[in-house]
Amino acid sequence: MYYIIGLLSLLALGASAAPTDKNYFADLPKCSTEENQLGECVKQIFNTLTPRLKDGNPELRIEPYEPLNLNRTSFQYSSGNVNGRITIRNAKIYGFSANRAKDVSVKLNGDKVKLRLVTEMPKLNIVGSYKADMQVNQLQLKPKGEFNVTLMDVEATTLTDGEIYEKDGHRYFRMKNIETKPKIRDLVIKANGIFADPELDQIALNVANQYWRDIYGIMLPETRQYWQPLLLRMFNEAFELVPIDQFLKE
Repeated sequence: MYYIIGLLSLLALGASAAPTDKNYFADLPKCSTEENQLGECVKQIFNTLTPRLKDGNPELRIEPYEPLNLNRTSFQYSSGNVNGRITIRNAKIYGFSANRAKDVSVKLNGDKVKLRLVTEMPKLNIVGSYKADMQVNQLQLKPKGEFNVTLMDVEATTLTDGEIYEKDGHRYFRMKNIETKPKIRDLVIKANGIFADPELDQIALNVANQYWRDIYGIMLPETRQYWQPLLLRMFNEAFELVPIDQFLKE
């Protein structure tokens, strides 16, 4: 989820800056609409903009995204004997400046678009505060504290269907749906406030770090119904800011 939010922010930053000063993107390639060339061109644009935008640009009103700041996000979780809500506040995410597109494929059919994007990052670090209200079997838990999560070798595959439409004499892109499949090699969790007793905190963390693959595999599909519709809406709000004409050959 954090990976996609960061990707969204990167795209939105580039989109909002483009109408202000096109010279900032003058060295970016103009993409052919031939399918065998378009994917590689989009990949080149992504890998050029990622390091360029990390420190922001005050003249273009682009905020730096390294680290990426998230004021508040929450989701509901319910599966088996565990259910409740988790809220994350004042989170900072480090590592997006090293994000790179590994493979991009685009298929066009008239105004219909299918996009497959594979990206990879060597490390992603997330720090912030959390608050939860959970019920595990008959046990009611209300943990609250700080957390520090590090993900190693993050690879995400994003699939989307979309369409090209015209408005005010320009062409724009709009997503119809989105599906994201992130994979990580390893994950380390640090946190406090899970239990009142620090020793119980450490036991819980040891279990979480030992069995993180099982926890990750359960929570990712269970929470997708909450964050994927939000991402779709946010992506389309970003794409409305910039016509795609300036990145396409006539």
